[in-house]
Amino acid sequence: MDKRVLIAVILSVGILFFYPYIIQKIYPPQKPRAVQQEAAVKAPESGAPVSAGHSASVSAPAVKEDLTTVETPLFKAVFTSAGGGVKSFELKRYRAALKADAPVENIANTVALSSSFKTHITSNGVSESVAFRPSSTGLVLKDKDTAELIYAGVAKSGLKVEKKYVFTAGSYLIHTELKIDNPSANPFAGRADITLVSNLAGKDASGYHTGPIVDTKDKLIRQGEKEALKSGSEKLKWIGLEDKYFLSAIIPRTDTEVTWAAEIPAEKSSTVSVQVPLNLAPGAVAAYSYNTFLGPKEYDLLVKQNIGLEEAIEFGWFGFMAKPLLVVLNFFQRYFGNYGIAIIVITVIIKILFYPLTKHSLKSMKEMQKIQPQLAALKEKYKDNKEKLNKEMMELYKRYKINPVGGCLPMVLQIPVFIALYEVLYVAIELRHAPLFLWIKDLSDKDPYYITPIVMGATMFIQQKMTPSTVDPSQAKIMLIMPIIFTFMFLNFPSGLVIYWLVNNVLSIAQQYYIQRTPSPAKA
Repeated sequence: MDKRVLIAVILSVGILFFYPYIIQKIYPPQKPRAVQQEAAVKAPESGAPVSAGHSASVSAPAVKEDLTTVETPLFKAVFTSAGGGVKSFELKRYRAALKADAPVENIANTVALSSSFKTHITSNGVSESVAFRPSSTGLVLKDKDTAELIYAGVAKSGLKVEKKYVFTAGSYLIHTELKIDNPSANPFAGRADITLVSNLAGKDASGYHTGPIVDTKDKLIRQGEKEALKSGSEKLKWIGLEDKYFLSAIIPRTDTEVTWAAEIPAEKSSTVSVQVPLNLAPGAVAAYSYNTFLGPKEYDLLVKQNIGLEEAIEFGWFGFMAKPLLVVLNFFQRYFGNYGIAIIVITVIIKILFYPLTKHSLKSMKEMQKIQPQLAALKEKYKDNKEKLNKEMMELYKRYKINPVGGCLPMVLQIPVFIALYEVLYVAIELRHAPLFLWIKDLSDKDPYYITPIVMGATMFIQQKMTPSTVDPSQAKIMLIMPIIFTFMFLNFPSGLVIYWLVNNVLSIAQQYYIQRTPSPAKA
């Protein structure tokens, strides 16, 4: 029966060690496809989406490209009159790297390439990017300002197209209104396409999804790299492109039946589109309203949009624990101004909550240590009768009111917390580039000098030496290897996770010292 404790501990270590590799197996890197890298998804009027290679395209009228700069406290963006798309979108609060002189993150290089948000008019298999004229060449928003950028143009088909962006100073959401007028004497049948294109070449996202993500009224779809093309006509909540930290999304507002399509034409390259049907009689006008989101995957920020955008944060199997854990981390960060301190505070709280279990565990281990001579005698007496041995051992445990696996329960029960914190540190942008102090500049990255993992290993060794031993000498030697295994395992883990385990060990040592020094109440 003593081996159960050892097996439980070894299984716990195995789960902690292999979890990151299991995630990478579930979401392996995408394999390249021999298709044009930035091909836009198109569909015939029947609604069956096909790739861009199946639609002819025509050049827009020869109009000079005009650029408009829009600057708010959150971003600085450049829009083009060619289709009314985005050419640059710099997020002022995020840098591409940890260095102080690193450029700000420009997601027009990743999840919203220069062809994103362009408006295309498609008819009879021919797609045209509308050439617009902008209402302004520059907008600057401060405080609670709002401002409009209106694009107006005429498609080759003769349709008059107006596209209005409405910006709000404190928001990453951009309200967009599309109005299409058919001034001709002939009816028009076709569609308007709104597209997003991404390219994440050079971005390390192993183990987590990149590319198309679709949230319908019924389910969330993360398109896998083996699914080259997906489409549907369900009611959309939103559709977008993601990497680990950033998201571009189209969020329909008009309650109109639309077709959506998503394609992965090449390695780390993706395209999604919303396709609005146009059946315009002479003189008829069609309107479609939607929001666009270009920004960070901040949990609190996405929750406030109230449309399920927070589902874009991929917390993994333990998301049910990771989400509240991140909420609590954000709460403490607002008070202490440091995510590292927030992790330490959470560790203390968890340790206090687990204190009764820890106390019971140590008591069980001490009682187990006391009956070791009796266990040894039983093993010798019934060494040839395993069934009788197990029965007698269970009777012995029952007589002394001992749970033989009680000693490892605190570690086993902390595994979900550990994995949830691992997910938070790995995918939450709030922890990206978040410092603790001194040499730890990024809690989501490993300790650059490996100081905290080594100290963590030392505290684990001290804790193990203080813990009452209930295993035979050969098993005890195996247990002494655990601190070494944990130290090497933690060398490349996020430093925030190492700090959690280090503080947990220090508190465990203090608790064990206190419990062992406190006399047990006399038995009646």
